[in-house]
Amino acid sequence: MLALAVVICESRPAGAQEDSLSYPEQPAAEAGELLVPEHPSPWQAEARFMVTNADELLELLEVSGVAGRPHPPQLSTLVSADLLFEDGDITGETWLTRPDLTRLLPHAPPELHGQINAWDAFARALEDAGQSSRLIVWFIR
Repeated sequence: MLALAVVICESRPAGAQEDSLSYPEQPAAEAGELLVPEHPSPWQAEARFMVTNADELLELLEVSGVAGRPHPPQLSTLVSADLLFEDGDITGETWLTRPDLTRLLPHAPPELHGQINAWDAFARALEDAGQSSRLIVWFIR
């Protein structure tokens, strides 16, 4: 049984450099040194949504065919820090776009419709303002 699902909406300026695995590895930081990446991610966390019925959301993602996508290589600083410092066991990582949210609705129980519509409205507002958006999802045991 899963304890919680975390969904974070990220945005970046439209037209920003696409995610790439070709960035060189950064040198390790010395003790107490703040490591500033040479190529910081253009993504920025905009909103965090918590889902208490994580098992239901994971099942919905699986039925909709959008579960189990590895997180993109560039994540916002907040998402990277959350994943790094999470106390529980992280599982079920995936990411979603607005069209993916449309795929969820036909399979979603009525109690999740409002939340999915809220995620879509938030992402749409970012896109209407000229940003790209995506939702980063993971589950905690």
